[in-house]
Amino acid sequence: MRGLLLELNKKAAIEFLEKCIRFYSPSGHEKEYSVFLSNFLKSCNFKVHFDKVGNLIAEKGEGKPTILLSSHMDTIPGKLPIKKEDGKLYGRGTVDCKSSLAAMVYALYNFDISKLNSGKIIFAGIIQEENSLIGINELLKSDITPNYAIFGEPTKINQICIGYKGRLDIKYSILTKQGHVASAWIYKNAIEICLEIWEIIKTICKELNERIDTNNQNIKYFDRIIPNLTVISGGDSKVTNCVPYKASIYVDIRFPPSIKSEDLLMKINNKVKNLLHKHKKETQVPINLQKTISSQVEGYEIKGNSILTGALRWSIYKTLQRKPKLIKKTGTTFINQIGIHFKIPSITYGPGDPKLEHSDGEFIEISEFIDAIKIYQKFLSKLFELHKKKKIIK
Repeated sequence: MRGLLLELNKKAAIEFLEKCIRFYSPSGHEKEYSVFLSNFLKSCNFKVHFDKVGNLIAEKGEGKPTILLSSHMDTIPGKLPIKKEDGKLYGRGTVDCKSSLAAMVYALYNFDISKLNSGKIIFAGIIQEENSLIGINELLKSDITPNYAIFGEPTKINQICIGYKGRLDIKYSILTKQGHVASAWIYKNAIEICLEIWEIIKTICKELNERIDTNNQNIKYFDRIIPNLTVISGGDSKVTNCVPYKASIYVDIRFPPSIKSEDLLMKINNKVKNLLHKHKKETQVPINLQKTISSQVEGYEIKGNSILTGALRWSIYKTLQRKPKLIKKTGTTFINQIGIHFKIPSITYGPGDPKLEHSDGEFIEISEFIDAIKIYQKFLSKLFELHKKKKIIK
C-alpha cells in the first residue's frame, strides 16, 4: 500500500496551515475559509460542493469502503496575534481546530486513492460547531453512506478518543401567580419549585451512580452521570415583597453510553409530574411548567480492538515510535451523532493539547502538525488494507 502515499513537502504543508490560520472564521463567518479549502481540494481532483447550509463536502473514489473524514471550520470569536516562535504556531484556531482540519486535508493531498481497486473518501468541513450546530444536523440529513468515520479534534498526538459522554440540556420554566409575601401560604414560589426540580434531578443521578463501581478512577469520571445547574433566574428585583411567580433553570446533564437519554428523561419526568401534582393539591393557584430540551445526544463508545482503532493505533506507532493511548472524554462531540446516526465505527483524533481550546494562548507544535499529516496518511492506507483483508476472510 506504500504506493498510495505521496512524498510530503513539509514547507508547503506548514504554509498551508498558516494560510488556514489567517482566515478569521468564527461561527457564521466560515465562507471565505471554506472557499479556500474548496479550491485546494479541487486541485487534488476531489468533487466538491457546498450543501444548503454551507458545509463543504468533497468526494473522491468509487465503491466501498467509504471513509468519512470530518472537522469543523469555525472557531470561537476573538482574534489572536498570529506568530511563529520556538517551533510553535500561535493564533485563533491553531488547536480548535484548524490544525486537525489542515492535517486531514493535506493528508488527502498526499494520498493517491486512484491506486485502489475500490474505495471512496469523503471530507466534510462543518460549519457552526461552536454555536447553532446547523452544520452537523444538515450532514446527518445527507445521503452519504460511510463505513468508517474519523473526526478531527485535538486529542494530543499520541492519544485516540474512543468514547464520549452523552448530553441532555434542559430548560425548566415555572409560571404561577404573583402575590404578597405577607400571604405567602396562598401562593407557590416559582423559584422554590425550580430548586425542587433540581433536587429531583440530583437525587435520580445519585441513585443511578450508586449502582456503578466507582473504585476505578476512569470509571469515576467517564461512567458517572454528572448533572449541572448552569443558570437560574426568577423573581423581580424591583418588587422584592412579592412571591416569585416565574422562574427558570437550565440543567446540563452529562451521562455515559450505558445510560440512554430517554430512560433518564422518563425517570425525571415522572418525579417532576408527581411534584407538580402535590403542589397543585395544596393550592388553588395555577402552576404551569414549560420544558425545553435544546440538546439530546446519546453517549458513544467504540471498542479499542476495532479495525478503525487498530488502523490508527498502528499509524501512530509507526510515525512516533510510541504506543498510542486510548482515552474517553467526559464531553460530547460530533462523533456521538455520526457514529450513532450512520451506525458505523467512529473515532476522534487530532494534534494539539485540548486544554488550550478556547484559550487566548492557543498554539500548535509545528512538528506535531507534520506528524499528524503522516499519521492520517498511514491511517487511510492501513484502514483500506484492513477492510480488504476483513472482506477476504469473510
